[in-house]
Amino acid sequence: MLCRSHGTRQHPLRSIDLDDFTRQRRKSAGPIRRKVFLIPTPQRLGASERIAIIGAGATGTYCLDALLAKKVASEVVVFEASDRLGPGLAYSSNLNDVHALSNIAGIEVPPLCETLNAWAVRQPRARLNDWGIAHLAGDDRAFFPRVVLGAWLDDQFGQLCASSKVPVTVHSLTEVLDVVALPDGCRLDWRGPDGARAQDTFDRVIIASGYGAIGMDDNPSELRTGKSAATVASTSTTARFGVLGSSLSGIDAVVAIAMARGSFVEEANSLRYVAHTPWQAVMMSRNGLLPEADFWFPHPLPELGTFTTETAAACMRGDDGDLDRLFEKFAVVLAEQAPDWSAAIGLRDATADDFAERYFAHRRSGNVWEHARENLAHVKEWSHNHQTPAWRIIILKAHEIFASAVSSLTRRDLSRLHRGLKRVFTDNYAAVPHLSIERVLALHEAGVLDVIALGNDYEIQPANSAWLVHSHKWSGRFDELIDARGPQAAALTHFPFPTVRLQLCASVLEESQDWHDGINPATDLTVSEHDPSLRRVHLCALPFLLRNRPFVQGLVECAALARAVSEAIHEAQNAISTDYSSAEFLMELLDRPAIILGNGEVLPLAG
Repeated sequence: MLCRSHGTRQHPLRSIDLDDFTRQRRKSAGPIRRKVFLIPTPQRLGASERIAIIGAGATGTYCLDALLAKKVASEVVVFEASDRLGPGLAYSSNLNDVHALSNIAGIEVPPLCETLNAWAVRQPRARLNDWGIAHLAGDDRAFFPRVVLGAWLDDQFGQLCASSKVPVTVHSLTEVLDVVALPDGCRLDWRGPDGARAQDTFDRVIIASGYGAIGMDDNPSELRTGKSAATVASTSTTARFGVLGSSLSGIDAVVAIAMARGSFVEEANSLRYVAHTPWQAVMMSRNGLLPEADFWFPHPLPELGTFTTETAAACMRGDDGDLDRLFEKFAVVLAEQAPDWSAAIGLRDATADDFAERYFAHRRSGNVWEHARENLAHVKEWSHNHQTPAWRIIILKAHEIFASAVSSLTRRDLSRLHRGLKRVFTDNYAAVPHLSIERVLALHEAGVLDVIALGNDYEIQPANSAWLVHSHKWSGRFDELIDARGPQAAALTHFPFPTVRLQLCASVLEESQDWHDGINPATDLTVSEHDPSLRRVHLCALPFLLRNRPFVQGLVECAALARAVSEAIHEAQNAISTDYSSAEFLMELLDRPAIILGNGEVLPLAG
């Protein structure tokens, strides 16, 4: 018997006798033992779904907000592994030092119950002083420490629960052990803080588990960033630190070490660093470049004329070359609106593959520290005058348009994007706060910090309580090695819930894709094309989306994912569900590979 268990939730079921079509299979399949399937009767659900959210970080918080705003749930149950609701790992005070800055200004942060700045101005003065933002609370262009965004998310999560008109149940300090996707719902198994295991069924599950211990490829270096980097610096006699990564995460790690070993002194229009304990650090990255300082831009960003999400979609033919067609439209806008800059980099002869080399050529040809000083001076002037070169604004807007089409690229074009254009867009939109650049400049001038280019091939080896980093360009020995390369794409084989992982892997194989590429869901964040059981599992776990959606990071994207899911649920509730009792479907079901669950249920997979 192939059946579906619903626990405490009862859905209409009816028995399907297979005699009406087994005769059609006898000639080809031989004798068939009679089986009885319990299949859910198609129904119009309406706004009566119990919805589970796994993860109460930023994505989970925005999902809760979107579900409540769209009125698509009769009950929401949230599962969170930690004791904090809202911040997740990215904005946790347990992992981030107060000096670690976010690279998103208040004006860009999608509001929840209130905007970030409206919340900040009503905080007690003492709290603002502790965070160092008393003079910035009302400035929606200011960059706050990550712990401030975490406190805001914590507060907003609590407000959402308190104001909700539908029940919201939260299980904190709870480990979700497994998710089983069924044609008419989902079952969750979890372990509570008391160690007891529990199980329940839901109409729908949103997996927003974010970044955590997901078992990515082993790295011999210690994963230390933010506050943990400061702890290492303050509790040991380490003299030489190696930091993998030179983006904002790398800067945060270095600043945390610097604060533990000395202090920054504000002088007239400059910042100076004084070391109290001898130390040195080297930030290492493939290109050996520092991020540029954040620049002023109009909000919302202006449209790009002929290059829009609609014209981008019209370029997509589903074959190799879609990336080139997107690039052509992008290049036309650059040439028209930023002619001098376009001529300087040779845009007329550029391709989607070499544009990145042209973009970075000037920075690579000069001194990284001189460029950082010049760039900081320029962006401060742009901010003061509210005038930024057109090419920067165009690239900033174009990355949103490329992001809307990137999930439809072929594997070959996607790989080309990762090698080239992605680096340009990331560099442009991941510009860092001015204070971050001022700090690294002060550290370099104090003689305690340098930046090194490793190239694409390098090795990391432990050596007698130290670490050796070696490439054909450079080698160094460090007492402590800190991995601050930021979020990495995760392979589907590391998905944390075993049964749904198997279901996802089977679906990916059905599409002849490599599961090392993660997942590439549809606009509703499901992958139900080859396995209807997965239509009620929305995949918002960012590490597993990064390969196919390389720009799906940050609070703006968290909010966008949440909106997409809530809108998809609303549409599904107003449509008649698929009839899974047809003879054609049941015949196809018999041919699928299947797994037997612990309670004896047989679960068919895609294939």
